[in-house]
Amino acid sequence: MPLYFLAIIPPEEIGKRIKSLKLEIAEKYEAKHALKLPAHITLQIPFKISETEEGKLIDSLKSFAENQKSFQLNLEDFGRFGQKVIFINIEDHKELISLHADLQIILHKNFILKKHETFSKIHPHITLASRDLHHKQFPKAWADFKSRTFAASFTVESFSLLKHDGKVWHHCTNFDFNKLSP
Repeated sequence: MPLYFLAIIPPEEIGKRIKSLKLEIAEKYEAKHALKLPAHITLQIPFKISETEEGKLIDSLKSFAENQKSFQLNLEDFGRFGQKVIFINIEDHKELISLHADLQIILHKNFILKKHETFSKIHPHITLASRDLHHKQFPKAWADFKSRTFAASFTVESFSLLKHDGKVWHHCTNFDFNKLSP
């Protein structure tokens, strides 16, 4: 069964800035895993459904997205999870939390997801370094990023479905929100 996940992809300009940070981490600290995906904010962690249900998934997500309103998102500086993950913070993410919760309802109503494919609480962020950042490299990398600044903002007007082909993730479909602002 194919593997999918749902994410908000920032605009290209911001994505390029984030990619350059990921490349810097890969070069300085030998952590390349985060480069396997475009800059993104996860809305639904990877999950498997039958390929025959892909059309139903796309239709239900399209309907869902059409009832969402766009909102502003501010990226501000850096954070970490333990001694493994370095990320870009997302300020005031109430709308993201709400979008995630509403999306969970739609997915659970229409599909059977395994327990490890769902999560009820999210901490919105954009990962720069994760599972392959060696524990010996983490303190140096974190010292490098903790006092740096990063600022960007954009209007979230859609989210994306990505599909894994067994080797890499590919953009599958984009779901546009109702263009009316809150």
